[in-house]
Amino acid sequence: MRTGIAGLDKMLHGGFVPGRPYIVSGPPGAGKTILAMQFLREGLEGGERCLFVCLEEPPNELKINMRAFRWNLDDLDVLDANSDIRRFEPTPLLEISTEEEPAKMRSIGERIRKSPDFESKEVSVHSLQQLLKTLLVKKHYERVVIDSITALRYFCMREFEEAVTTQSFMRYLAAEVGPRGVRTAVLWTAGVVLDKEWLDAHPEDRELEVAKDGLINMSMLRKRPTVQQFADTAAFVASDRGSGITASVINVNSGISAR
Repeated sequence: MRTGIAGLDKMLHGGFVPGRPYIVSGPPGAGKTILAMQFLREGLEGGERCLFVCLEEPPNELKINMRAFRWNLDDLDVLDANSDIRRFEPTPLLEISTEEEPAKMRSIGERIRKSPDFESKEVSVHSLQQLLKTLLVKKHYERVVIDSITALRYFCMREFEEAVTTQSFMRYLAAEVGPRGVRTAVLWTAGVVLDKEWLDAHPEDRELEVAKDGLINMSMLRKRPTVQQFADTAAFVASDRGSGITASVINVNSGISAR
């Protein structure tokens, strides 16, 4: 199943394996959401029903950020599963309802959703699983992206052990969502990628390595040197001190020559 990214599809010998949940990990700004949107866009262009679950980024910001790519995402279903803002005065907390309906990308406005004055919506792993079950039966989605498991871990898991609950949720995606033919990508935001070195040093994240069927690690390329940095380097190499260290001489007409 193609991801919509030609180079990645070539590396994966055709794309994702159908019915398996994949974790896309990497630091902020690495391009996880962009990869996920290309994955969903590929499905939309093939006539598939696709769902993006927002647990971290508000839908309006998602729409604004994707606008620069000029992709046609109007028919993408977006589920706002962000917990409401907690107020200082006590208000009833209600778990997100199984009747919650996603909105089409085209209908999402420019402003963030306002928290209700009299009750606050709460998201838990259990309520999200129940909601996904309901939506899969009603909507028959074929591609689903959950953004992100990080938000689910840190904001939604207060009553259960993180490792057990995270693994349980990934097993649910593999055992119940996968057999329906749904391809799922789960985003994981971390300061570093989930490679062997990181997992050995942070065993608390080991359950993600065990629970997933596929893992795509994304990393940030180092920042390109500026013109000023090039100029500073050239000035140093051209100096007497620099030529003594590098055993080379810079000639503006013929370039660098070894002594």
